[in-house]
Amino acid sequence: MHLAAPLSFFLVNRSLLSLSPRGKITARIQRAWTGLAFSSIFASSFLVFAWVVGSLTGVVLYALGASPTLPLSPGAHEIARQLTTAGLLAVFAAMAWGYTRGQAELHINQISVAVPDLATNLEGLRLVQLSDIHLGRFMSAERISRYVSIINALEPDLLCITGDITDGLQHAPQTFPALGDLRARHGVYAILGNHDRATGADAVTAALHSWTDFEVLRDRGTVVDVGGARLHLIGLDDRGKDWARGLLKDPVLGELAVALPAGEPSILLAHRPDLFPQAAELGLNLVLAGHTHGGQLSLPLPGRVRLSLARFMTRYPRGTYHSEGSCLHVNRGLGMTGQPVRIATPREITVITLSGHPPS
Repeated sequence: MHLAAPLSFFLVNRSLLSLSPRGKITARIQRAWTGLAFSSIFASSFLVFAWVVGSLTGVVLYALGASPTLPLSPGAHEIARQLTTAGLLAVFAAMAWGYTRGQAELHINQISVAVPDLATNLEGLRLVQLSDIHLGRFMSAERISRYVSIINALEPDLLCITGDITDGLQHAPQTFPALGDLRARHGVYAILGNHDRATGADAVTAALHSWTDFEVLRDRGTVVDVGGARLHLIGLDDRGKDWARGLLKDPVLGELAVALPAGEPSILLAHRPDLFPQAAELGLNLVLAGHTHGGQLSLPLPGRVRLSLARFMTRYPRGTYHSEGSCLHVNRGLGMTGQPVRIATPREITVITLSGHPPS
């Protein structure tokens, strides 16, 4: 079995990877098999965790005076076996849920952001943020069309997309026009993320100009005029340290922020959230970011703190943060990358209402 099982898995992997994923049945088989493999990684991690706990228990018992050769009772062995089995079942059940119901959940997150001395015409402005759409394998034209209908029904005044719009451009003739149906009273503004850069920043920009009416902000600012009141937007190209970590200071941001008129509200669109301290120091009112997907997989612990893989990437894994009078919101993303799985981390559309007064 030790020889035959790995060889069998190897042959299955090779045969599945050689198949074209264009057919629906083939694609589903590949996705199910890949999901099983990905889930097995977490199951293996749980087994290592169980072994560590068992070993530490033995060390503690030895420190308390027990003999290192002390045999455990059959009942203790059975309890340990049952606990480990239950843990493995829980891992696979959680992953199965994440691949089905979990990845389908959508949260329309409504927050209010106070901006000092906000002009009357900007009071109550509804800004919708999208991030990490990842058009392509896990975001078809049909799926993004359904989300576009939901977003347009929110009747946004302004719509901002904070990067990772696409994975590749082979599907662009279908997916980009569907995304281009987004509408907002004062326009749709977009920046590029690391996946867009990997696809080709200039090519993605050209595709957006061909199939959408979006204004793409690449290391530049623009002014949104709302009845004579001015709202300043700055959009940055993605520049990261990687793996997945962003810059803590960007000289381009400094140059663009210095040119902003004093006393007029400003919003920074940055794919990664790590520039928030610099933006707060420069006096920008609001920073919109994404990139982390909220980790996609989180432990559903009580309270606001969620343990997720995103905590290895940044100090700002998900949600809203405040510093020096500035506000940062890190969107969990509308799409997915790597695997189409989400646990305790639903897809997010953020509706931000600007207010001249702090929320009560």
